[in-house]
Amino acid sequence: MFFVLLAYFLATAVIGAAQLFQMETIWPGLSFLFGGTLAFWGGSSLKLAVFAPSPRLRWVGMLMAAFFITGGTLANLATGTNFDAYGNDMPGYAWVIAGVIAGILGTKRRVYLSVPDASEK
Repeated sequence: MFFVLLAYFLATAVIGAAQLFQMETIWPGLSFLFGGTLAFWGGSSLKLAVFAPSPRLRWVGMLMAAFFITGGTLANLATGTNFDAYGNDMPGYAWVIAGVIAGILGTKRRVYLSVPDASEK
């Protein structure tokens, strides 16, 4: 899974930097970098929320994932970010979807230790 993370962040940095230097304004490049990072965090928190030990932690993880994914999508939609993928013009939210997938695949499942309640003693 290290290669998934390396490939995603390397591609995000290269595409974002290329947009920063090729565009007349810097906003599409910055929103691409920012949106890609938020999308990865969203996918990562989504995976951690699924394996959380309590319902409260699951809800917090789901809310964090929704916040990060929405923030990344809005950052790319607000600036109209597009990128070239093998000759095809792709919208910025396609990279957000890729970031969520990379976050899910690149995050290890955490094993939570169960703490005994006071009533179990």
